[in-house]
Amino acid sequence: PMKRVSIVNTWVGSIVGAIPPLIGWSAATGGLEPGAFILAGVLYSWQFPHFNSLSWNLRPDYSRAGYRMMSVTHPDLCRRVALRHSLACIGICTAAPMLDLTTWAFAADSLILNVYLTFLAYKFYQKADSNSSRKLFRFTLIHLPLIMILMWISKKQPGEENSYSISKLIGSSTVLPRSEPSPSQ
Repeated sequence: PMKRVSIVNTWVGSIVGAIPPLIGWSAATGGLEPGAFILAGVLYSWQFPHFNSLSWNLRPDYSRAGYRMMSVTHPDLCRRVALRHSLACIGICTAAPMLDLTTWAFAADSLILNVYLTFLAYKFYQKADSNSSRKLFRFTLIHLPLIMILMWISKKQPGEENSYSISKLIGSSTVLPRSEPSPSQ
C-alpha cells in the first residue's frame, strides 16, 4: 500500500474519494457538467480536514506500523493542509450558484457550516492536540452530510435561473431591469 511509501497517499486517496460523484453524475446525465466537479471538489477538499484530524490521534499506531502518514512525518504540513482545504470548501460551495448548480441560498447556508469547519481547522492548526483534532474530526462527520443535504434542498430545477446568475450578468448589458415610463408621465 502507498501508506508505507509516501505521504502522497492522502492526496491519492482524496482523488479516489472524489471520483464517485463524477461517475454518478455521468450515469445520471450522460455527461460531465460543472456541477459534477463541484460535487467532486467538495468531497476532495472535505477529506483533508476529516482524515488529517483523524490521523493525528493515530500517529503512534501509524508510526509503529511503518506508515508514512503526513501526521507522523510532516505534522506541520498535516495541520496546514487541513486548514487550506477547509477554506477551499468555502470557495467551492460559493462556486455552486455561480455555475447555476444551486441557488444563492446554498452559498449563504453552507457558509455557516464552512466557516465553523475552518474555525475548528484553525484551532487544530494553532494547537494540534487530541482535543482540537477530535473536535475537527467529529464535526467533519456531520459537515459533509449537511452540505449535501443543503445542496439537494437548494438545487436548481431545469430551466430555473438565479436572479443574478453569472451567465445572466455576463450575457446582458444591464444588470437591473429598465423601468418603463408610466402613462401619466
